[in-house]
Amino acid sequence: MTVLHEEAGFRLRHLRRSDAEDLLTVTSDPDVVRHVGDGSTLTPALVDLWIERSLANYVAHGYGTFALGDPADDRLFGWAGFVPPGAEPVPEIIYGFEKARWGGGLGSRIALALVRLAREQFRFPLVLATVDEANHRSCRIVERLGFRLDAVVMEDGVPVRRYLLSGPES
Repeated sequence: MTVLHEEAGFRLRHLRRSDAEDLLTVTSDPDVVRHVGDGSTLTPALVDLWIERSLANYVAHGYGTFALGDPADDRLFGWAGFVPPGAEPVPEIIYGFEKARWGGGLGSRIALALVRLAREQFRFPLVLATVDEANHRSCRIVERLGFRLDAVVMEDGVPVRRYLLSGPES
């Protein structure tokens, strides 16, 4: 098992095919995915595709979407990581996790761990964060971490804030 980061409350590790059922449970909660993509819950086929793409991204890029696992039993309770450049010219930070863990500062700690990985391990010159403008908590998290508002754009009919963070050598 490849662990990228661990601290009280979460372990950031590579996704495994065996995570599919837990990832489906998390991404089947409309509240969890409300501000993710088009806000739709995922099907088993989409979860399997997400895991396969993540496994391929580890090989191609050295990073991708990772599992948020509980340090006590390693059960997946969310996702976090980076979307490789594609539609966007720079890697994008992403994360989400089960509603039972909301409100205790976990989102801030996960985002900080991702920023540290982006700068120290992956050495990205820039990192993108896109946040649904209605997701005030996530906007505050990325702003506190030093992301600067680049633009507000429409995605899937929703205003989305595009934030950029300079890397270690910028």
